[in-house]
Amino acid sequence: MVHAGMESRNGREGRVLELRSGQPTRVYECENSLEGILSGIYTAWDARYGHEFIRLTVPELSGNANFMLFCEYHTVRPDTEAAQKVVRSVRNRTSQEVLEAVLRALYSSRPDKADAVYHFLPSAFRLGARVLGHLTDTYVHAVFEMNHQVSHETHEYEGFLRFEETEEGILLAKLAPKNDILELVTPHFEDRFSGENFIIYDTVRKKAAFHRAGYPFVLRQVTGEEMQLFSKRSFREAQFQNLWKCFFGAIAVEERKNAKLQRNMLPLHYRRYMTELQD
Repeated sequence: MVHAGMESRNGREGRVLELRSGQPTRVYECENSLEGILSGIYTAWDARYGHEFIRLTVPELSGNANFMLFCEYHTVRPDTEAAQKVVRSVRNRTSQEVLEAVLRALYSSRPDKADAVYHFLPSAFRLGARVLGHLTDTYVHAVFEMNHQVSHETHEYEGFLRFEETEEGILLAKLAPKNDILELVTPHFEDRFSGENFIIYDTVRKKAAFHRAGYPFVLRQVTGEEMQLFSKRSFREAQFQNLWKCFFGAIAVEERKNAKLQRNMLPLHYRRYMTELQD
């Protein structure tokens, strides 16, 4: 079905392509998940419609911001088998490093991530493992940048995340990441706290990783009411937090405070749930 809507820069580009060839741009709308976007990539590639006439979007991230005139819109359902075929193709025709860069890029919050990865793949299949060095290519640079941002934020949260004990004896940590990194952060703590029951809650996307001692973690969406059940800290936890804040304040040297340097080393968006920096 062809839809009409607000015209954007991408919309004008799509119209130019149509005028030049008589072939309308085809837009594939994907679910915002690894399986959803990889399924979109498989479906678009399998259509053999011509890469230059294809765009991939993630409506959850872009809304109507990139809605294009005179285009054919197709909704793609997540398909595990199709997603796995894309993973195998990228691994076999490029390298494990390229595959990992592609997958990490898809955890980015950028609205154009699906389209960037789709148009990155022709160069990847042509150049193989060398593709990540071709940063003059717009799509290669986009994938490289998203991969770097996601990797960096994941690494930072592995060090900055703070757990507290709830009344139920469960360890709870909250984070508000820019990118959708919950699935990447959790294995770090699953390895270190394998014998603990813990929850890591992404307050931005309203989903949590639940880990039961001795079992693999699971991810699912949660409601605010559900999280309230786990948010009451234990009496012992409150005591330890007060002690930690006192210690943190006592070792600070007033004359050597450097707020600018502190912000560079510990950006503000990491501090929201750090015990020692809460009032």
